[in-house]
Amino acid sequence: MTRVKLCGLMRQHDAELAADLGADALGFVLERTSPRFIGDDIEKWMNRLPPFPVRIAVFGTVDRPVHRGVFDMVQGVIWNEYPEPPTKRIHVIRLRQGQSAQDLVQQTVNASAILLDAYREEGFGGTGHKVDWGLAAEIVQRSDRPVILAGGLTPDNVGEAIQRVRPYGVDVSSGIEDSPGVKNPSKMRDFVQAARQA
Repeated sequence: MTRVKLCGLMRQHDAELAADLGADALGFVLERTSPRFIGDDIEKWMNRLPPFPVRIAVFGTVDRPVHRGVFDMVQGVIWNEYPEPPTKRIHVIRLRQGQSAQDLVQQTVNASAILLDAYREEGFGGTGHKVDWGLAAEIVQRSDRPVILAGGLTPDNVGEAIQRVRPYGVDVSSGIEDSPGVKNPSKMRDFVQAARQA
């Protein structure tokens, strides 16, 4: 079964709904340059969430330790610090045209999983741009670590993405939103259901 991560959660009731819908992981953006930056008072309501699903601290550049005892894993594009052991790291690869799947797999930092997203100058993620599913499928085949697919996924295309790429998991942020950080409950529900049915 393909795992589902709902990312860019900024409101407690959205995070609670994601857990109720059966998401396997919740993503909270700690990258200050992102429109989905959760803020520094996250611990005030994070500790009210249930122990499952997994909680992931999302960065562009990992340059500081995360809140101890709040997050289960750390996701990042650039690693200036390694605040968690490799088993707790998700390394993001931002795909561009013309890249080699073999080169990308070999260049990743020591992490327990790889997340594929679209490269855009304007941000580290959550841009709504789709990755090349052919390249993503080749990376899945070559990688010895679980691969999570992100980038432009929506309730309407996640089923096809899973069938074509065969990732370990899928990750969505903008595809379930009304605006950055404001999740749409119907889209959240539809996304989880479509991923499960695929």
